Amino acid sequence: MAPEYRYDPQEIEPRWQALWAKERTWEVSNDSAAEARRDDAETPTSYVLEMLPYPSGEPHIGHLKVYSVGDAIAHYHRRTGHRVLHPMGYDAFGLPAENHAIKTGVHPRDSTAASIASFQREFRRWGISIDWSRELATHDPRYYRWTQWIFLQLFGAGLAYRKEAAVKWCPKDQTVLANEQVDAEGHCERCGALVEIRQLEQWFLRITDYAERLLNDLDVIEWPEHVKTMQRNWIGRSEGAEVTFRCEDLDPAHPIDYPVFTTRRTRCSGDVLRDGPRAPGRGAARRGDGVRKRRARLRQPRAERVERGAGDAEKEKTGVPLGRTVTKPVTVSRSRCTWPITC
Repeated sequence: MAPEYRYDPQEIEPRWQALWAKERTWEVSNDSAAEARRDDAETPTSYVLEMLPYPSGEPHIGHLKVYSVGDAIAHYHRRTGHRVLHPMGYDAFGLPAENHAIKTGVHPRDSTAASIASFQREFRRWGISIDWSRELATHDPRYYRWTQWIFLQLFGAGLAYRKEAAVKWCPKDQTVLANEQVDAEGHCERCGALVEIRQLEQWFLRITDYAERLLNDLDVIEWPEHVKTMQRNWIGRSEGAEVTFRCEDLDPAHPIDYPVFTTRRTRCSGDVLRDGPRAPGRGAARRGDGVRKRRARLRQPRAERVERGAGDAEKEKTGVPLGRTVTKPVTVSRSRCTWPITC
């Protein structure tokens, strides 16, 4: 016998979604006076925010999975008496959006707008309880004017600065690559060229000034312990000393100093200093008779260009003697300096 009432999503869901849109059911007003008249002044509040999606194509089942869980949390808080703010946003400056524009040949502004429209359409169709009056996109000037303002505040406080550092560089596309744009074999995911490590000047934020505060505050927040452990490992505080090796062979009047941080002074007892891609005076140190030929003999397809994890005790240490020496600061003896294959 057929049930008396049958759930027909094609008939029921659009009807309710139209009502929610008409009555603006999920919106939360900024008008505190109006809210106070409508609700008890002591009503608890809740802020529910899922990770902002990349607007680079159509929404898929992964988005539905994430946002349906967030939506369930938002509904739970509403049903336990909370006023819930459930906004929506788009990470429009992400790498996927850039790659999508390159792949399709469509201007990124147009492809991003089309993708956002598809997200809006599907999220309404799925019935996700978004407050659509609280929608933003990171490519909108109304949004990034504030990120620029924040940067200026950091710069004014001495927390934003420029310096040279090693970056992954695609010699064919002539651009810096993020880690996500380099495949497991060290090739550019766009064009397949071998990726190089280059020293380029770039901006940094001095977050290390807040490392101690970040670590201490992990003890007072209610996060799962394994997540706190991940954060502590990411901050990576170590206690030790900075040891400076000095090279006077190139120009005694202007020696090159190699500062090395170590947690144990005994680690400075070896007889070789490996000069990595981030080392000062790198360009001058690599020049010299026979250095390039010796490096060429030891080259390997991937190791020559792709930076590997420093400090991996299991990996074989290889190098090319540069014909330079440095002075050990502890024993004042001389140590042979080598150039690593991993540069």
